[in-house]
Amino acid sequence: MTVSVCIPTFNSAQYLRECIESVLGQTYQDFDLIVSDNASTDATCDIVKSFSDARIRLHRLGQNMGMAFNFNNAASLARGQYIKFLCSDDLLDPACLAKQVAALDRNPQAVMVTTGLRFVDASGRTIHTVSWLASQRFLSYAEVVAGSLIHGVFVGPPSAVLIRRSALVKVGLFSEALPLSIDVDMWLRLAALGPVGYLPEPLCGFRLHPQTMTMQLRKAGLARNDVLRETQAMLSSVAPSPLARSVAWGRVAGSFLKQALAGFTHGYVKWPLATVWQALRIDPGFFWLAIFLALFQTGLLGLDADEDRRVRVRRGKTLHNRK
Repeated sequence: MTVSVCIPTFNSAQYLRECIESVLGQTYQDFDLIVSDNASTDATCDIVKSFSDARIRLHRLGQNMGMAFNFNNAASLARGQYIKFLCSDDLLDPACLAKQVAALDRNPQAVMVTTGLRFVDASGRTIHTVSWLASQRFLSYAEVVAGSLIHGVFVGPPSAVLIRRSALVKVGLFSEALPLSIDVDMWLRLAALGPVGYLPEPLCGFRLHPQTMTMQLRKAGLARNDVLRETQAMLSSVAPSPLARSVAWGRVAGSFLKQALAGFTHGYVKWPLATVWQALRIDPGFFWLAIFLALFQTGLLGLDADEDRRVRVRRGKTLHNRK
């Protein structure tokens, strides 16, 4: 078995059938499919059982154990050389597994490979696509950090990533201490072990809808500590120039303002006000946020990293398109 596709799920009846069908429709067929159900109370398990494919295995937890535990449970059941975590409301394009397996096969030192993203709405219609690089690359740890400091979701959500199982065993479990960013924490730990492949083609559909775990946690104001922890950990693990460090924190201040706006929109007042104040403390006057928006988000300037983990500002978009 080459690939184990792992779907950690909870009350996902609305989108799960389409998600599973996108796996079964892959051009690459050497996989098994594990659905780890976190004690759903809807028709999630019935939907899984409605498929007759022998490659599908359902494991149901007796009680809801939280997101990280469910991801770890799914991984513990995986048999494949490679592991693909797939969120139960997301989709894989038909060639996703084939192209990601080929990328990892080409580079035995690579620990994982990610792709561009296709954002889709609740009905599966494409909203827009995102790709941070123009050509296929294998990136160092410092390059992953540089991309993440500017783009945030540089590596992408779990559905975009294929992981070498031996690397996952080395770095250990997803952290249960993080409410939102268990994936970002994992990507950084994996990237410290070896190269990370990047395929610019959008090969997975990331669904945006109000019921996603990410949206719920952001609306409740629970994402800020994760963002602070991630950013500080990344900056501490490389040697950023003063300008790179300042712009990174400016981007964080901007993300806090977006969270606050979402909170106000959904009727919250107390925590969004606290978030705005926190953003001002990070970037007084929002000077570095303005620099980020004007020069870095537009691609006039970017960040790059060298073999000594020095992260510096460069002209043009973040990261050179080196092969």
